[in-house]
Amino acid sequence: MDKRFFLALFLSLIVIAISQLLFPATKPTPSSQGATGKDSVSGLNSTASSTQPLATKTLAAETSTAASSPVRAVVALTGNRPAQPLAETVAVNTPRAIYQFSNVGATPVSIVNRDYKNRSVSGGLVDLGVPGSSLLRYQLVTPTDTVDLSQVPFALTRVRNAKGDETLTYNASVKNLGVSISYSVSQDTAASYSTRVDGRVTGTQGTVYLVTELPRTLQPTEADTIGDHRTLAYSFKPQRDHARSVLFGSLDPGEKTLEAGPLNWVAIKNKYFVFGILASPKGTPFSEVTLAGGPRTSKIATTASASVVEEVRNGNFSFQIYAGPQESQRLMRMGQDFDHVNPYGWRFLQGVVHPIASKVIQALLWMHNRLNLTYGWVLVILGILVRFALWPLNQSTMRSSLKMQELQPKLAAAQKKYKDPVQQREAIMKVYSDAGVSPFAGLTGCLPALLPMPILFALFFVFQNTIEFRGVPFMWLHDISIKDPLYILPLLMGASMYVLSWIGMRNAPPNPQAKMMGYMFPVMMTVVLLNMASGLNLYYTAQNIAALPQQWMLARERAKARPAG
Repeated sequence: MDKRFFLALFLSLIVIAISQLLFPATKPTPSSQGATGKDSVSGLNSTASSTQPLATKTLAAETSTAASSPVRAVVALTGNRPAQPLAETVAVNTPRAIYQFSNVGATPVSIVNRDYKNRSVSGGLVDLGVPGSSLLRYQLVTPTDTVDLSQVPFALTRVRNAKGDETLTYNASVKNLGVSISYSVSQDTAASYSTRVDGRVTGTQGTVYLVTELPRTLQPTEADTIGDHRTLAYSFKPQRDHARSVLFGSLDPGEKTLEAGPLNWVAIKNKYFVFGILASPKGTPFSEVTLAGGPRTSKIATTASASVVEEVRNGNFSFQIYAGPQESQRLMRMGQDFDHVNPYGWRFLQGVVHPIASKVIQALLWMHNRLNLTYGWVLVILGILVRFALWPLNQSTMRSSLKMQELQPKLAAAQKKYKDPVQQREAIMKVYSDAGVSPFAGLTGCLPALLPMPILFALFFVFQNTIEFRGVPFMWLHDISIKDPLYILPLLMGASMYVLSWIGMRNAPPNPQAKMMGYMFPVMMTVVLLNMASGLNLYYTAQNIAALPQQWMLARERAKARPAG
């Protein structure tokens, strides 16, 4: 087998092997220096630098009076809080979720996903709320003051229509401002996990901004709580750029990063679940978001903060809440590229990896629904189909390789006969022309090995956070989204890869490099995939086994074409 074939495979392996080291996103470069103010609202009451976005500059200019008294602006965040008012919570039940809202701060405090069990030690159902904390916190920044709504008691008006849809409207008067916040919760299963928020502010002059603080963390939902904590991240989607994700671990404690807008959405996520706010498609986009690292009690970052700024236009603001699983189809229905909340591939590869990964997920879902098979068998079928799709290309490139093998003596003779580079090149091209073989046939022989790699590479990212695979059993495996506890599949994958290489080297001219790679490559791939999702190993093993018959037939064809002697 041509040594270029194995060289290409080896280079592809290097890309996959280093992915585990590179996968944690590099620390994002702050778009501006961290704010010097003590509040968690992007330094809105601090002096704005010349590099700050327009929204922050405007806010800083309009709140110069408040800046002279920072204690007043941040009293709710420094711990010197007044006595907390008595909270009253109400629950709204939908087919997919149970919402709980508190009158204090007019905010959701718990959103339970009915269809998903919490696999951590806490048990029960998945709840995106954290006990003792609200899911959202609101502040209003006016030209003269910053009003913290998180401790304000609101009066509730609750309305239910004939379909069972409910609208909860919270009203309060604070510092001469009238504030109304409404939550519209639908019973339609198509709108599951989403809630519309509409608000109105009266009694103020000038530009007003709403600052919405997202949850500082999400509760672990998986048995591997450490692994779940490592995936905690904030994601956001600029209108004119790809979605980005910032891991909590990439934010140092106290470090602040301001990301300028306009933004379509901002979300917090762990491995399988997400809580996000989305700007209304026809409304006002978010102006900016400030991310800040939280305190750490261990090497793993479990808390951070995200403060989203939205301009209140004509006294109104609105957005949507999504609080549920990272199901690709549900996220796509939300629009605004919300299915990119977990962007596949690193930032510089998103444009290539994400489309492939999205198509792979769609293909898997389609086969799962149409064939009524578990995802384990769907992955097996996908591996076989990929190999069958490459069958004609493998045949063509292998025959080109056989012709190249026949031409080697003639090419060597031409190189020996002509020492002048020009004459030598002309003689070599004549040999290729007389045989009807392209000089690039040796390079095209690498294509069959490289073409399956994008799908394998995409599946690597897919298995990081695709909830459709969560808890799916297959044969002895209780969950194809985690590693094989018995390591049977990784070893079977390595063995099948070795057999594939061994058959490929049969009846081929002696090649020490190819022989060495035939031993090294399977071992290296086994080590790389040993602790990865068992579904990924299942797909690759099925692909290797499906390639064995063709490799055997090509080896026999090579033996017949080999000159006697």
